[in-house]
Amino acid sequence: MFGTKPMAALSAGLLARKGQARPAMRRADTFTALATAGDDLGWNDMGETTPATLPPVLAARERLAAAVVTPAAHAVTLAPGKRVAFTLRLDSERHLRLRLAAAARGMSAQALLTEALDRIAPVPADAA
Repeated sequence: MFGTKPMAALSAGLLARKGQARPAMRRADTFTALATAGDDLGWNDMGETTPATLPPVLAARERLAAAVVTPAAHAVTLAPGKRVAFTLRLDSERHLRLRLAAAARGMSAQALLTEALDRIAPVPADAA
């Protein structure tokens, strides 16, 4: 006659509303609240402020900016004449490194290789 009623499952939101308390952790769908809260997990038990550290991406950008060398102020220009073409065969790792180096310097791979050749084996003064 008297059946047992099933127990109701209370979620954190219902418990917080009933007792006018706030849940210990914020919901995962409130990304804007997490960004403004200043803590990475969405909760801060003790209320202390976390020290602002430089993210690894920004530290890497600063290291790369310091490592990038500005292009030479003067480019060696040869007298206009016949140009010679050649084929450069590279393995995939070196090809990727060449493309990344050219992109980092903002120049073409051909200009990068020409500049590297000019630095390693400069043109003699009497040949120019």
